[in-house]
Amino acid sequence: MTGERLRIVAPGAHRDAYLALLDLADDSPDQVRGYYQRGDLYVFDGADGIPLGVVLVLAAGDEVELKAVAVQTALQRQGIGRRMLAAVLADLRARGVRSAVVGTASAGVGELAFYQKAGFRLRDIERDYFNLARGYPDDLQDNGIPVRDMVWMDQRLA
Repeated sequence: MTGERLRIVAPGAHRDAYLALLDLADDSPDQVRGYYQRGDLYVFDGADGIPLGVVLVLAAGDEVELKAVAVQTALQRQGIGRRMLAAVLADLRARGVRSAVVGTASAGVGELAFYQKAGFRLRDIERDYFNLARGYPDDLQDNGIPVRDMVWMDQRLA
């Protein structure tokens, strides 16, 4: 869609406006509050300037982690996430980032497909990642599947 724009919001009080979007990407509000002021927060705006989605990128050694990726609920399944992710990855490539990693729940069938369609490859499974100690409820489910394990994927950018 024409007129969409990607911008970075610096850490600080301005990021509070994006907490509702960031909460869509993570089922633990405690986790979100623990990381949302770190890294680069990419905001993907529509032609009207209204935020369509966000990607929070954290430096992790010689790669970056896409810590949170979310699109407004009412706008999902319209290609916005695909365009937003492509724009963020293009910016990261232009900045010389060599690799990006992303994690999602093993129960997140749609998310697993989304990232693989975007060129990410399976890398690791971290068993029992989603637990009470990290702020995730014991009865958390996605697609009728218990949410327990984190699936890590990566993509070479350079």
